Amino acid sequence: MNWRYIMLHHSATRDGDTYSWSAIERYHRSLGWLDIGYHFGVEKVQGSYAVLVGRPLTMAGAHCTGMNTRAIGVCFVGNYDEEAPSREMLLIATHRLIGPLMMLFGIPSSNVIYHRDYAPKTCPGKKFTRELMDEVLQAWCRSNAPQLWTGPTGNPL
Repeated sequence: MNWRYIMLHHSATRDGDTYSWSAIERYHRSLGWLDIGYHFGVEKVQGSYAVLVGRPLTMAGAHCTGMNTRAIGVCFVGNYDEEAPSREMLLIATHRLIGPLMMLFGIPSSNVIYHRDYAPKTCPGKKFTRELMDEVLQAWCRSNAPQLWTGPTGNPL
């Protein structure tokens, strides 16, 4: 695959203290898919956020028509139409997953995109705003890879 984007999603389900990731995988397999549609997930389990592995990066995703071979799919477990994602979750996801993927594949921050940009949905949620994600991404890029920050206007750091 030629990964050029990281696409953010939400499960639109309530996140509890147990794994919901396996339920998402079972649902996707019930549709006849080979695996869960996302490459990675972020979920709070027993009070701590975890980055979970989904389908391998050697396989196209099954998360957004037209983008499955170009965008790594990351699903945040929770319903972010109802509440904003926590800063802690965004920090952990960026430090443990999104930032390293950006570095590994040379993906600029402007290519961290939302499902709603490519489909008539609210995903990753109405309250999952670009301002929240950009603030965390900018801080990560400033400390780790300034060349990858392109910001909301395409301006480097």
